[in-house]
Amino acid sequence: MAGFVVMGAAVAVGAAIQGTIGFGFALVAVPVIAFVRPGAVPVAILCLALPMTIGMALHEHAHADLRGFGWILLGRVVGTAAGIGILVSLSTAWLQASVGLLILLAAGLSVVGLDVRPTPAVAGGAGFVSGVMGTTSAIGGPALAVVYQHRPGPELRATLALVFVIGSLVSIAGLAVAGEVRARTVLLAVELLPALVVGLLVGRSWSKRIDGPWLRPIVLAFASAAGVLLAVRGVIDATSSR
Repeated sequence: MAGFVVMGAAVAVGAAIQGTIGFGFALVAVPVIAFVRPGAVPVAILCLALPMTIGMALHEHAHADLRGFGWILLGRVVGTAAGIGILVSLSTAWLQASVGLLILLAAGLSVVGLDVRPTPAVAGGAGFVSGVMGTTSAIGGPALAVVYQHRPGPELRATLALVFVIGSLVSIAGLAVAGEVRARTVLLAVELLPALVVGLLVGRSWSKRIDGPWLRPIVLAFASAAGVLLAVRGVIDATSSR
């Protein structure tokens, strides 16, 4: 029971953060659920992310960058296929560590002045990275958030939500084909839905307060935190499996 309460709290906090800045749910929920219920990641996270991102996409759909969404989606589909191949045949540890370091590098360069914009090439590349990491670890948002760091809050949240809706569906379908989706994991996601709804409603109220000059530094801070998490977890997993 205590473990379920802890997972519910993590889901609520993660949903509140994602509802505020457009990503961050997995950054909070993945480590907690992976610790309490090993084997539930990434499927439980993807099942929870689907209704959350559908709600977000509907709420701010008028602000979505459809052109950038198309390029991201193209990269995400290819990245998802690559992620499934890695998940079923190779160790993901060093991949996670490498991507974590790349996200940290991108966030750091953005802080010192690198002008990252959602051009077709950048958006497609970010979509690919998001697809790989979303499928292997359920943390696919930071790469996209760095690309949209200069855009208004509603555009960032709506565009990322659209990507996550399609991306989650593709990832779940691919994992199901690979035999990685189990009934008990889906049931866990259903049981955690009330916590998700509460957190998302809180995030909507917070988003009105931080849109503007606060949004970019918060986005970069959470992207950096995700990079650290991926890098550290990847190194720990790689060294412990020897």
